[in-house]
Amino acid sequence: MVSNLSLEDRFEGCFLGLAIGDALGYPTEFLSFPEIQQRFGPEGILDLRGNPALHSDDTQLSMAMAKALLEAGGHEIEDFLAVFTRELVAWFRSPENDRSPGNTTIRACQNLETGAPWDRSGIPQSKGCGANIRVAPVGLYFFDQPSRLRLFSRASALVTHAHPTALVAAEVTAFCVSWAVQGVLPTEYLDRIAVLEKSSLDSWEPRFGEIWERAQFNSPIEYLREGWNQLLAGLRKVPRAVSENPPDICSVIGGGWVAEEALACALTCVLISPGDYSAAVRKGANNSGDSDSIASITGAISGALLGSDAIPKDWKKRVESRNRILELAKQFTIERENAR
Repeated sequence: MVSNLSLEDRFEGCFLGLAIGDALGYPTEFLSFPEIQQRFGPEGILDLRGNPALHSDDTQLSMAMAKALLEAGGHEIEDFLAVFTRELVAWFRSPENDRSPGNTTIRACQNLETGAPWDRSGIPQSKGCGANIRVAPVGLYFFDQPSRLRLFSRASALVTHAHPTALVAAEVTAFCVSWAVQGVLPTEYLDRIAVLEKSSLDSWEPRFGEIWERAQFNSPIEYLREGWNQLLAGLRKVPRAVSENPPDICSVIGGGWVAEEALACALTCVLISPGDYSAAVRKGANNSGDSDSIASITGAISGALLGSDAIPKDWKKRVESRNRILELAKQFTIERENAR
């Protein structure tokens, strides 16, 4: 266990960690590994670019998620979904939505804007990583409430990504963040995920409707089992990737464009450098895959585990949206401290 850190330190570390990881990986997204080396040097990108260092839509959507949790108070799922869908549509129409947003999220926002309810707006065929790149705030807010963490993480995914692997990957990503907040060492995560499968398969919220039918499954458990099968297949590559520690982790895991690979890549980065935030996010940013998303998930977990002080001060000063991010972390801390 990583102890002696306050909740405020961990929350701030997670919020800043995800945004900085995102900003570090944003310039290398869509580049092959040789192209990254050619542009940034043999070791790849090592420092944030610009002042402010721009983040992608990953951080924008994470902040939208955090705002929805705060406004809804984390009580009723319907209240949260009403606010979150409103935030999604506002983001969709914002002039700041110019950071290479994912096609699935855009299509789902178009559905919402034309009046589709949240349980019909998500795309059943998409298991892109757009749901698990924004779910870290759920892992923070419900770090000690596993049933509510599962409910809210799944609901937040289904609004845009209704494929079972996207749903399960968002759920498990949120759990990894919650374990990091509790100081659980990353070496335990894969075993904990394996144990998590049974309770996850046994849980289905009737308010989610019959999304499993839209995804062409015969029952909720069949739907969830397919998601788990694909997620675990991706995570089985992690030990090899950690052992070999290749220059480009995507050469072992896959590009991270889909949900199970994004989480597997991020866990690989954290496991290779469990006590070094900078090294972990640099590993996440320097690869041939979805580098900003991989580095963002890596940064969320590592930042929650190691705390804000583990992140270089210069990076914390230069990341875009710094003040908004710090305010969200502060509000999260106040709400959770008052709830204790």
